[in-house]
Amino acid sequence: MKSKFIINELWVLSVSGAFQRAHIYALNTTENAKKEFKSELKVYLEQLVQAQYFKEITEENHLANIYALSAFSKKFSSILRNGKINFGVSQKILNLFLKYLWCLKLIPTPPHFPVDRMIQDKLNKVAKATSIQSRKIESWTQIKDEKKYLEVIQFAKTIKNEVTAYKDLSLAELELTLFTRRS
Repeated sequence: MKSKFIINELWVLSVSGAFQRAHIYALNTTENAKKEFKSELKVYLEQLVQAQYFKEITEENHLANIYALSAFSKKFSSILRNGKINFGVSQKILNLFLKYLWCLKLIPTPPHFPVDRMIQDKLNKVAKATSIQSRKIESWTQIKDEKKYLEVIQFAKTIKNEVTAYKDLSLAELELTLFTRRS
């Protein structure tokens, strides 16, 4: 019972974090339709996690899962602004949910982290404090495929590998180290 409660709370936080600035719904979408979409998306995501994330997963499989999440959302094309949730929103909801599960030690370290404006800003601040070239911040809500997403991931890998304080961290640990919530 407690476990189910916590997982549900993590889901609510993940949806909130992924959908809050993304404007994913078509105009005049009813609350019932949104609720049904989120309910089915939750079942899909929980099954995906159960099937693949209780063991280490490759970056390639993780990317495929982000695309699969986006493809699943097409089932609700009539209520989604662009007929589906795009890659950027899909990665955010999956990576955020995985981050929460990992922090509770329910799954192994995820291969990536939630790519959003906050982490990109933090990475740029680390880059500026070193000899690493900072990069343009990508609007994660507008990322349509893996290209821009992987540029952010590669930027994080460069920082991780070149800044001594972060060398021994995974990407997920790097993001958690840099992450701070605005109050």
